[in-house]
Amino acid sequence: MGAIIGAIWANIGIVHIVLFTLGIIFMVTEFFEPGIGIFGIVGIVLMVIDIFILAENFVQGLILFAALAIIVLLFVLMLLLFASKGILPKKLVLSESTDNESGYVASAKVELNEGDEGVTVTYLRPAGKAAFGDTKYDVVSEGEFVESGVSVKVLSVVGSKITVKPIEKE
Repeated sequence: MGAIIGAIWANIGIVHIVLFTLGIIFMVTEFFEPGIGIFGIVGIVLMVIDIFILAENFVQGLILFAALAIIVLLFVLMLLLFASKGILPKKLVLSESTDNESGYVASAKVELNEGDEGVTVTYLRPAGKAAFGDTKYDVVSEGEFVESGVSVKVLSVVGSKITVKPIEKE
C-alpha cells in the first residue's frame, strides 16, 4: 500500500491538484448552497476523472476510487450527524414560523357552492380567474379552453380548488 501511495505522490502534478481541489470546492459549495445536486455531481465527476488520470493502471484507479468513496461517505455521515443534532447551516433550515398569524395563508375561505354562476375574468387555459358577485377566484375548467367574459357554473369546490364549466347558451 505504501508503494502505491509513493508512486501516486511522485506523479501528482498541477493538473491533478487543480482538478481535485475544484472537485472539493464544488462539493463544499453543494453542501452550503443546496440545489438540485449539480455542484455535487460536478465535484464528484472532477475527482473521479482526476483519480483515473492519476492512476497508473485500472486496478490502482479502482483502489483510489474506493478511497474517494470512503471519503465521500464520511462527508455524508458527517452531514447526517450534524442534521440529527440540529447543527446545520441556517440556509438549510427554515427558521421562521409559517402560521396564519405570520401572514402565511394557503388560501382564503371559499364561499361558493355547486351551481353558483359567475363570469370568467381571464382566459381559462384551463386555469384562470372568474368573478362570482364582487369576488374574484382562481378557477379551473374541466380541461377545455374558455374565453374571457364567458358565463360559467361551479361544478365542484374542493378546498380552494374551484372547478367550473361554461354555461351553454340556448
